Amino acid sequence: MATDTDAVTQGETDVDAERGYFGITVSTRTKWNLIRAVTVVVYVLMLLPLAVIVINSFNPSRLGNFPPSSLSLRWYEALLADTRMLRALWNSFQVGVAAALGAGLVGTLTAMGFVRNDFPAQDALVIVMLSPLLVPPIIVGVASTIFFGQVGLERSIAWLIVMHTLLGLPYAFLIIRSQLYLFDETLEEAAKTLGANPVTTFREVTFPLISPSILTAMVIVFVISFGEFTATQFWVKRTTTTVPVVIFSMLRTSISPQIDALATVMLVITIAIPLVVLGIRRYLLQN
Repeated sequence: MATDTDAVTQGETDVDAERGYFGITVSTRTKWNLIRAVTVVVYVLMLLPLAVIVINSFNPSRLGNFPPSSLSLRWYEALLADTRMLRALWNSFQVGVAAALGAGLVGTLTAMGFVRNDFPAQDALVIVMLSPLLVPPIIVGVASTIFFGQVGLERSIAWLIVMHTLLGLPYAFLIIRSQLYLFDETLEEAAKTLGANPVTTFREVTFPLISPSILTAMVIVFVISFGEFTATQFWVKRTTTTVPVVIFSMLRTSISPQIDALATVMLVITIAIPLVVLGIRRYLLQN
């Protein structure tokens, strides 16, 4: 039997439910409609500038009037004829792929070491691993340039690959480590019980199960590397420049639809490669 106190509490709850927040009654359908409307507005504001860049890349006019009166591939032809831009695209692509592979490898090894072992100062070392996320990129760029200059190392593609790997390593480490925390270690113990050595256990049991997270980490590192500008501007020279640095240099001198064409190509690459890799990831999860 309900007491008077329970009745009062139930009555207050009913009143609060009818009143809603701040005394405003809003139905569930209206709430979801508002959420959808806000979501659409946010995505439109995010994607509209990208759509303008893509459309303007087909504008035959050098002035870049929008909307274009006609469509043309003039600026893509100019892009294909510009060796500096093609070199920058190739540099960005190979640095991004190499950094993704390096961060995936090192991130997997370090995540395995941190998850499967307990050692002194482990928490402090985690902070060190995540330091590229905590330190502003411009500080990283300046400090590493001064350091490598004093050591005597010249700027090169190898330099870019190493530094971009370090910038992307915290993301790979966090993603792979989170997957290892959810990993069922009894599967490894069963493999070892059946006579498998640690290398075989990792190859046949651990790696297939965590490979989707490794692919995800590599995709994120590639995207970060491909679009990284703040620190990269301190690490490049004329023959090793990347796309973001080229775009910034062109914007300082003139505004041309050729920049829009280069930005569109860069946008297509950063979307297409993650989609392909994520498709592979889905295939691995289904099998």
